[in-house]
Amino acid sequence: MADKNWLAQTGQNFKDLEFTEFGISEDLIEKEGFNRAMLDMVHAQNMAGYVSEGMSESKARHMADKQRSKAMQAAKANGLVL
Repeated sequence: MADKNWLAQTGQNFKDLEFTEFGISEDLIEKEGFNRAMLDMVHAQNMAGYVSEGMSESKARHMADKQRSKAMQAAKANGLVL
């Protein structure tokens, strides 16, 4: 099976397994849903960061949603698979 992470999809030498240290489940290694899990994890981190900066939860969610949407659009524009 092939690595699913976006870096590997661009030809860089990154293995899905390397991302478990960041909290990605081993159940997702080389499987569909890997990049969605990465996006969800970064979304949660972004929300926490915005809230810690004093932003309201609703504004933080809006900002994190916007960042996730931009990441997904950029990936699709570059032919990457979610």
